Amino acid sequence: MTQVTQLVITPPLLRQARNLQLAIIDLAKKRDLKPEQFRAHLNAIDMLAREAHDLIVEAEFEQQPSNHNALKRDRRDGDSTLPVA
Repeated sequence: MTQVTQLVITPPLLRQARNLQLAIIDLAKKRDLKPEQFRAHLNAIDMLAREAHDLIVEAEFEQQPSNHNALKRDRRDGDSTLPVA
């Protein structure tokens, strides 16, 4: 039996968000759409914008691990105040 290992390289979150933004721009540039196509484009733009927003928030959160760890430590110790940066 052969064992296969697959390497998956995930692009950085902000690059993923930028790619989604470029897709949104591309969809927004489409002209002369039928009403059904227009609605489909709006739905796709909405979905892509939400995903891009989530990626940006996640990237910002990842850039502040010390604040996150301090918050977890403070909550564990019974302090309900947020740490001051």
